[in-house]
Amino acid sequence: MLLALGLHTVSFALRVLNVRTGFALFLWLLGLALRSGLLSCQKTDDKYPVVHTNYGKLRGVRKDLNNEILGPVVQYLGIPYATPPVGVRRFQPPEAPASWTEVRNATQFAPVCPQNIHGMLPGIMLPIWFTDNLEVVAGYVLNQSEDCLYLNIYVPTEDGKNIASK
Repeated sequence: MLLALGLHTVSFALRVLNVRTGFALFLWLLGLALRSGLLSCQKTDDKYPVVHTNYGKLRGVRKDLNNEILGPVVQYLGIPYATPPVGVRRFQPPEAPASWTEVRNATQFAPVCPQNIHGMLPGIMLPIWFTDNLEVVAGYVLNQSEDCLYLNIYVPTEDGKNIASK
C-alpha cells in the first residue's frame, strides 16, 4: 500500500512538474529526506537543527511565525537542486548538485535569478500587493546571479501550545 502510494505520488509529481524524470524524482526524494531527517534531528540544538540528505548534512533555522493559526517552522534556505548553470553549463539541462562533506549552512537565502522589477512590466499587469510593496520586494532581489538554482524549504514543526489550543 505504501509503495503504491509512493509510486502514485512520484507519477503525479512528474505530470505536474513536467520536467525530466530524474530531476523530479530528485526533488521528491530531497523533500522526503528533509522531512524524515527533521524527525530524527538531534534535540541538543532546537534552534538550528541539522538534517541528513543524500548530498550531505544541512543546518536550518527554527522560526516562530507571528500568527495565531500557523505554528513554528524550520527553514532550510538556499539548498542547491542542480549544478550551477554557469560557463559551459549555461542553457544546458539540469544535473544533480555535487555532494558536500561538511554541514552546509541553510539559514540564508541564496541569490535570485537576474531580474529587473522596475519598469519591466506595465503596472496594470502586476498584482497590487506587489506594486504597493515594491521596496520590500526590491530588498529580496539585491543578490542576483545566474547561479540561482536553489530551493527554500519550510518544514512545519509541532508546537505543544498550538496543538493544545486546537
